[in-house]
Amino acid sequence: MMQLIRRMVTKYRWQLELLSFVVLSVIWILPWGFSGKLYLGDDLGFHLNRIQGLARDMQLSGHWWQIPAVSTTAFSGWGYPINLFYPAAALLPAAWLQNLASGISGYYLFLVLLNVVTLWIAAQVADRLLPNHAEAFLAAVIYSFAQYRFLDFFVRGSLAEGIVFAFLPLIFYGTYSIAAGDYRKWYWLAVGMALIALTHVVSLVLSSVGVVIMLSFWGLRRREISARALRLGAAAGTAALLSLSFLGPLIEQLQHIGKLGIAQYTLADSATHLGDLLWNSLNDAVASNAINFGILLLVTSGLAIVVWRRLRPFDHYCLVLGGIFVLLATNLFPWPLLQGLLGSIQFPWRFLALADFPLALVGARAIMVITRTTTFQRGLTVVAAVTVIVVGLSFSASTTLYRSVGPTNAKVVTNATYLANATQDTTTDYVAQRGLVSMAAVRTHSIPVMNTQPNGQQPASLQQLGVRPVANGLVYTLRSTTAQNIKLPQLDYYGYHVYVNGHEQTPTLDGNGVVHIRVNAGTSQIRYEYRKTTVQTVTGVLTALAWIGLLGTGGWRWYRRQRQLDA
Repeated sequence: MMQLIRRMVTKYRWQLELLSFVVLSVIWILPWGFSGKLYLGDDLGFHLNRIQGLARDMQLSGHWWQIPAVSTTAFSGWGYPINLFYPAAALLPAAWLQNLASGISGYYLFLVLLNVVTLWIAAQVADRLLPNHAEAFLAAVIYSFAQYRFLDFFVRGSLAEGIVFAFLPLIFYGTYSIAAGDYRKWYWLAVGMALIALTHVVSLVLSSVGVVIMLSFWGLRRREISARALRLGAAAGTAALLSLSFLGPLIEQLQHIGKLGIAQYTLADSATHLGDLLWNSLNDAVASNAINFGILLLVTSGLAIVVWRRLRPFDHYCLVLGGIFVLLATNLFPWPLLQGLLGSIQFPWRFLALADFPLALVGARAIMVITRTTTFQRGLTVVAAVTVIVVGLSFSASTTLYRSVGPTNAKVVTNATYLANATQDTTTDYVAQRGLVSMAAVRTHSIPVMNTQPNGQQPASLQQLGVRPVANGLVYTLRSTTAQNIKLPQLDYYGYHVYVNGHEQTPTLDGNGVVHIRVNAGTSQIRYEYRKTTVQTVTGVLTALAWIGLLGTGGWRWYRRQRQLDA
């Protein structure tokens, strides 16, 4: 019987693996996924607005493959150019699913798809680093069901940071390949960094620090430093090209509008205490103020220490590396020295995301060593048993959160309240500081309100007849009894254009960055619209060519390998 099972597993390994990943991913979203409810946590409302804005704005433009720069149907609908500041490429599948299965069900479908992708990438990378498929499968499960990742998705609601987990194994593999001298694999680092740049900028900063740390271990040996530096430079340059379509316009906007309203934090204060981190991990705490990496990784790391002498140098590397990232999450590290350089990461405990994959690798290896797994039968038993334990711990944490939140919590969303929560976010992180004072009036979408007189009265000479969203802009219909200069309920960003009755005007700006234009007496149609800048067009073409070149080269190499194998 066991021989039959072994032949089946060997013959249909990837199909069985994929089926397992789908089943595990469905379990991962329980009990929330089938409750008709969604917990917003700290940031999920912001990300739901991003998804809903993408979905609706793609309907307005009629182009499902293009990312609109401006959200005119979410974030209170005032024309927030969110996608110029916060990368949206990774949310395209979520937006497409919203057009197929709207609301909460579409969001949970996206989570299932994302978890399958994360499991698959983690398993593929682990398969190249660990001795056998069983260990690779186990490492992928431990990684994808890690407690810190669960906190990102279900407690903190940090969707973009959660998506990044799918790409971190590529960063690890590419960096390790350069460090170990397998220089032909440097492009995996480039792909991983580019995908993270197109998902979450803060994680790009964290990953860059992680790459430096990972390579510095091997740099101590002072062998082939120039070769490693060359591949690292190639990976950095390629990653920049692959993500230039976002990074170029981002830099352009930052230079134009100046300082943003993003909250600043002192790293020494926002770092976690080591004692709190360990205690919360022992308890698998499920609160946003109880950041931890979970009892699972704590136990498997302990097992790795116990069997240290029976592990490979690579396993030692993973354990020490994970420990360093855990240390960086705490206030034991002298963060005041790096406040100016790394203040943008806001919370040092975000380094726990980088710790998860190397700890999952060494954890899976330690389990196999301590259980003396050397046969197929024992491997199958150990993998099945540990997978049940891992999934059980995750389900327990999710159930604890579900019960602790309760149905009356204001952050619990149902299908009836989903649309309001997914379109009315009032975040102003990417509004220039000078414009924050005008946001209350801007959100009214009302030209008369925007032109309220010093006595508190709205001008009788202005009557707004309507406002409607269009792709990358808004159209106002206004009646004025006299020719006059007026303020629009819009803030200035580079790339916006104003058209009054079909004729473009060059607007003026006040000290708050509010747009001023002139209208004639009578009815005017005012179109405030974002158009691609030269930088956006050029960087878009360069990025497209870079991806085509990379994928084409990879496809050609794969084809040549297949022909050689067939021969």
